[in-house]
Amino acid sequence: MQRRTRAMRMVVLPVLLLVALTLAAACGGGDDGGEGALILEGAVAPDFTLPAVGGDTVSLNDYAGEKNVLLYFSMGYG
Repeated sequence: MQRRTRAMRMVVLPVLLLVALTLAAACGGGDDGGEGALILEGAVAPDFTLPAVGGDTVSLNDYAGEKNVLLYFSMGYG
C-alpha cells in the first residue's frame, strides 16, 4: 500500500507543478514591462493601432473622448 501511495505522489506532484506553472504563464504571472500587462477596470487603456479592412490603420486615439466597445475576432491562422 505504501509503494502505491509513494508512486502516486511521484506522478501527481510533478503534474500539479506543471499545471500551476502553465496557469501562471497563461495568466500573466508577472509584469512584462507593459505589453500584455493587466489593465484594471476604469483605468485608461493604452493606445494601440491596428489594420483596418480598407488597408488603412485605426488607432484607439482616433476615438478619444467617446464611449467605445472593442470587438476582436481572431483570424484563426493555421
